[in-house]
Amino acid sequence: MTLILFIPAFILMLGSAFAEPRMTGEALDISAVRSVVISGEASDIRLTASDTEPYRAKTGARRIGWFSSWYSNWFFNGCRDRSVTRIDGTVLTIEVTQTAWTDLSDCKPEISANVAPGITVRIDQQALKAQLNGDFANVAISSKAADITFDGHAAGLDILGTAVRARLRYDTIRQDETVSITAQSLQADLSFGSGVPLDYSVIAKASYVDSLEPSVPGARPRVSIKGDYVHTRIR
Repeated sequence: MTLILFIPAFILMLGSAFAEPRMTGEALDISAVRSVVISGEASDIRLTASDTEPYRAKTGARRIGWFSSWYSNWFFNGCRDRSVTRIDGTVLTIEVTQTAWTDLSDCKPEISANVAPGITVRIDQQALKAQLNGDFANVAISSKAADITFDGHAAGLDILGTAVRARLRYDTIRQDETVSITAQSLQADLSFGSGVPLDYSVIAKASYVDSLEPSVPGARPRVSIKGDYVHTRIR
């Protein structure tokens, strides 16, 4: 009798073990949110600020790396979403905690959200890959290692890190823009549109600056770049 009961349970366990990895967590309504704060360990972040889509936020985890396929087949729940998400008034806070030390392959936390245009974003993580699209008020990012893509508009954009790669493109200019980037090692590509007057400065131990136009003191956008080793392209 024990063997008869064990066999169906074992079959069900195998079915779960060989299931495809999937995103965990449910979409959270963030209609009232006016500020987003993300902290903790490394994650892959995608934020949009668009009024044409529902305002929702979701966290999850996805296994990557050499052993990801093999590992997912044998441990169906080995890559869990450990992010802690909460809403305090108009502030959405997401804290990403470290994955289990027993993981044989990287378990990458993921954050995706569509927020109301004009909100403030602050990200403070050990490492991150971030993609931001849309109209934001102010964006502040701090990380030891960061890969950042920005496409849209922000009155204030502040990036602080150790090793930073940034691709920033402004789709509109309102002459209220301030961009500040400070990093030990920086590779940056900044685009503001053709013929837009810029007030920019680069202070570094070693730098290569590719710009077609001279800096115009007092103009906006105003760009300030500081670092040890800087390679930047400004258009």
